[in-house]
Amino acid sequence: MQFKQFKPQNKLPIGFTATGQIDKMKEFISKLATENAKDTKVANLLQWLQTFDTKAMDQQTIDELVGLAEIAEDKQKIALIDLLRLVVLEPKQAEYVFERHWSLVDVCVMGYVSCLDLKDKDAKVTHNYHLACFKFLMNAYQTAEGRR
Repeated sequence: MQFKQFKPQNKLPIGFTATGQIDKMKEFISKLATENAKDTKVANLLQWLQTFDTKAMDQQTIDELVGLAEIAEDKQKIALIDLLRLVVLEPKQAEYVFERHWSLVDVCVMGYVSCLDLKDKDAKVTHNYHLACFKFLMNAYQTAEGRR
């Protein structure tokens, strides 16, 4: 019996760049932003949602996105983390997210996931949140700032 040595062909992990559920994501985020427009700044985010160009997201829009992520729950929080998954693929945006909003990653991604009971087979929201966080962290790892 012969075993071949594993030799990875890629230096970085596979990126999670699929946007198959983008309409659902936009719907959840838009609804959350509209509902919280009185209490939170969301003008830039609502305007950005019209174009939905992750490469063109500016820092004020990222700030508003993070503000919503701090108050969102369940499916809306999944949609926001899923959007951040796409945002951190751009090096400048990743740097801004990790430098300015590390507490969001620490609390809402790592801390929250570590407190969830993943053994419950029927907890779809929990499993989807875990998957969204995993994809976010894998995309973050593809940038120099994320690996730092």
